[in-house]
Amino acid sequence: MKLLHTADIHLGSNTFGRIDPATGLNTRLLDFKRCFAFMVERALEEDIDVFLFCGDAYRTADPTPTQQRTFAECLQPLADRGIPIVMIVGNHDHPVSFGKASALDIFPFLQGRAYVFRRPTLATIPTRRGPLQLIALPWPIRSMLLTKDEHRKKSPTEVRDFIEATYVDFVQQAAGELDPALPAVLAGHFSVHGADLSGSERTSLIAHEPKFSPAQLAVPPIDYVALGHIHRYQDLNPDGGIPVVYASSIERVTFKERDDRKGFVLVEIDPERPAPRASYTFVDTPARRFVDLQADVRGAESPTEVLLSTIAAASIEEAVVRVRYEIEEDRVHRVDVPRLRDALRPAYAIASIERIVEPTERQRRTVVTRESSLREAMEQYIAQHDHLSALRDELIEAALALEAEHDGARRDEA
Repeated sequence: MKLLHTADIHLGSNTFGRIDPATGLNTRLLDFKRCFAFMVERALEEDIDVFLFCGDAYRTADPTPTQQRTFAECLQPLADRGIPIVMIVGNHDHPVSFGKASALDIFPFLQGRAYVFRRPTLATIPTRRGPLQLIALPWPIRSMLLTKDEHRKKSPTEVRDFIEATYVDFVQQAAGELDPALPAVLAGHFSVHGADLSGSERTSLIAHEPKFSPAQLAVPPIDYVALGHIHRYQDLNPDGGIPVVYASSIERVTFKERDDRKGFVLVEIDPERPAPRASYTFVDTPARRFVDLQADVRGAESPTEVLLSTIAAASIEEAVVRVRYEIEEDRVHRVDVPRLRDALRPAYAIASIERIVEPTERQRRTVVTRESSLREAMEQYIAQHDHLSALRDELIEAALALEAEHDGARRDEA
C-alpha cells in the first residue's frame, strides 16, 4: 500500500509576495499552489492509495474564499482518480470558539472521498488495495475539553497533563484493536519530544501545549507514524524501528526555514515484509529559495562596494533575499542603499536591507523618531528590556515579516 504523507501547507502565507497581473493573485499564493500541484502530480504518478494530510491547511482558521478554492482545486485530481483524502485538523485549522466548524470541515461535502478528523478516532479507510487502519490524533482542541465542568478549573499545566494522558491511553487502546495483518498508520498534529524545530515554530508554539515521546506513538502493530506541526523533515525513531516522521512543509514561510528541505513523504507499507513493514522516501518540492546575505562592513573604506560584491557572489535569481550588514553608527550614511536595491533586481523579492549598528552606539539612542526604521525601533526597545534579549532575533524577524505582509496588503488594495 502506498501513501503520500504531507502537512503544514499554510496557504495564505503571502509575505514577500505581490499581485500577479495575469491572475490577480498574490505571487506567494501561486508559489504554494505550484508546490501543491507538483505534489499531487507526483502522487498520481506514484499511483498512491491514500493522500494523508496531517494538519494546517491555511495560515489562519478563517481562510479567504480564494484560498479555499485553491486548496480544493489542488485536491480535485486526487478526488477524480478516486483516491481517499485523509485530513487531520491542525492548530491553524480550527477556530478558538467552541462549536464553530474547522477550516477543513467543508471537504467531506466536496466530490470524492474525503475524511476529516477533528477528534481522536480509530477508523478504517477503504482503498483499492484493501483497508488502511488509521489512528487519527488531531490537534487537541482545548475549547472542547473545557466545556466540561470538571476541567474548567484546571491550570494550563493540569490541562496539558490531562490531554497527554488521554491521548496516550487512546493510542494504547486503539493499538490493541488493530489487526496486525493489515496496514496501520497513526496520523497526528502536535509536538514530539526531541523534534528539531525549523525555526518558524519557535515563536508560534503554544505555551503548555501537549508533547509526546516517540515511544508513546510508535506502538506495534502500527506501521508508520505520520506527523504535522513541525516544519522540518525528520524521523524521530531512525534506528530501525517504526518510523515517526515529520513531513516538513511544501513551501518556506520565514527566513528561519531558509536552509530546510521542503517537500513531502512517499510511504510504502508491505504486510509481507518483516518489521518494520513501512519504508519511505522524502521528495523535495520546487519551493522558493530564501537567501540571507550578511556582511561586516565596519572599517571598510567603501562599505557599499563590499556589499555589492557580496550580492554579486550570491545566487539571488528568483529568490527572496535579505541583506544584513554591520556598520558603525557614524558611517551609516556611506551605504548607498539605492545601488544595493538596483543590484538586487534579479531577485524575486527583497525582504529587507537591514543595518546593524554596534551595541554601544545603539544603546545611546533611547528615543525612537519618525526616521527610525522598524528594526532600529525594535532593537532600542529590546535593549531596554533585558528579559527580551534571548528572543531578540525572533522578535525582530517577526516584526519585519508583519511589516512586509502589511506593505503587501497595502499594495494589494492599491
